[in-house]
Amino acid sequence: MVATVIGVVGPGSANAIPDYTEPNYVTTLNCTSANPWPAGPVKIRVDVFNNIRFPADGLPGPAIALIGTDRAKPVALEYTYDITVSWRNLRTGRTGTVFVPGRGFTVKWQVDIHPGRGPVAFTIKQKLGALAFNPMVNPQYSSCSGRATA
Repeated sequence: MVATVIGVVGPGSANAIPDYTEPNYVTTLNCTSANPWPAGPVKIRVDVFNNIRFPADGLPGPAIALIGTDRAKPVALEYTYDITVSWRNLRTGRTGTVFVPGRGFTVKWQVDIHPGRGPVAFTIKQKLGALAFNPMVNPQYSSCSGRATA
């Protein structure tokens, strides 16, 4: 006996892949920090995205993603970093804070915030340290701010 399966697509059928899942690029912020190693400043750029249907943290949208990177080639010296983002939804007054620690041969981090719909102001505080047998040696502090609509 031979069976044939024919797929039928029509009204009432479901599509498992959303039509458009790409986030919207908003801006790039300059969040340069002093270097905990005896070298020049760490030029961290933060790309801001909104309209994210499927945030990296797995929580439901709307979300704003902040992706920070120094865009440098990895070196032999490691960094440790703590990133804190404080945000405020300017429409609803809702506030929040997200903390993300990290470690690497370059500075790369991502923070997803879930402020609800509306215009959002946020402040990024970075603590960047050298990993020299202990984390966070010679910590350096920097901050920058931005806005996006969720």
